[in-house]
Amino acid sequence: MSWYFVTISQKLFANSYDLLNTLVEWRISSYRRSTAGQANGRVLEIGFGTGSNLKYYPDSVNITALEPNPFMFKKIRDRTLKSKKDVTIFQGYGENMPFENEVFDTVVVTLVLCMVDDVESVISEITRVLKPGGRFYFYEHVSSSSYIGSKFQDLLNPLWKFITTGCNLNRDTERIINKAGFAKVDTSKFTIRFGTPISLPNLVGVAIKKP
Repeated sequence: MSWYFVTISQKLFANSYDLLNTLVEWRISSYRRSTAGQANGRVLEIGFGTGSNLKYYPDSVNITALEPNPFMFKKIRDRTLKSKKDVTIFQGYGENMPFENEVFDTVVVTLVLCMVDDVESVISEITRVLKPGGRFYFYEHVSSSSYIGSKFQDLLNPLWKFITTGCNLNRDTERIINKAGFAKVDTSKFTIRFGTPISLPNLVGVAIKKP
């Protein structure tokens, strides 16, 4: 894809991001709160978007926002000024993060691993930048555990990915996190129904790096 079309796609996604979030935020805000609200110390959020999680962070934390889309940055700055929280913005991707080893106490990811090119690489980078004993909090929609549900996701995924500019319905995120070598992983799975027969399996949890 040419630079021009990538830029147009990024602009369109940035302009529609908050509207798209508004459509589902009433249903998922409690999971954002339970994820970001547990952060402490020096925090990295991967895929910061326009700062939807910002209001849920404790006032005491120092936040590093990693976001690949530069057209999100103005909204991030506006929200940061209103919140008066300490936020530093970096442009970059989770697969190759511009940070030293073992510098963050907490890493937060919400509804991002469905969008990245390589989930395994992102998780590997998370373990690299976390301090020993650091915590990785995550909230993601994931692949269905049922045969019929997973096949339906596989069938729908190409269209869904096109409509959402890269979101995948059928990623087995829990398996990838569990095999990444964390000292402990606690997860909870649940299903969200948006008033339709179509359900969306979700995963929320924390992974703790070895001391």
